Amino acid sequence: MATKRKYNDAAHDLNNDGNLSIWEIFPYWFDKLRIFPRAFISMYIYLLYEVTHWFMALPDPNNAQAGLVSVVVGSGAAWFGLYVNSGSTTITKPVVTSSRDFEEEEDY
Repeated sequence: MATKRKYNDAAHDLNNDGNLSIWEIFPYWFDKLRIFPRAFISMYIYLLYEVTHWFMALPDPNNAQAGLVSVVVGSGAAWFGLYVNSGSTTITKPVVTSSRDFEEEEDY
């Protein structure tokens, strides 16, 4: 027997029906999983890998090419700092309870 989930937190229940829908919980999990910071740091790692291999394959690199590699490698510190400090401190976890926790039972 499947139990219907009830939503105990009015801050997350957008339509105030007491039920938890996927669209009401999506922003919480999207922010919790940190999809954009992970995608950006993954793209930086790929860029760093490609630039490093490009530079090592050059027969006689000049100062401009070395400067480009220096900028890409140096920006890693900024990317890492942004990634580490990008967590939200205002996320409140929604409180989800099953219908068994309520005194009055409803027929579903």
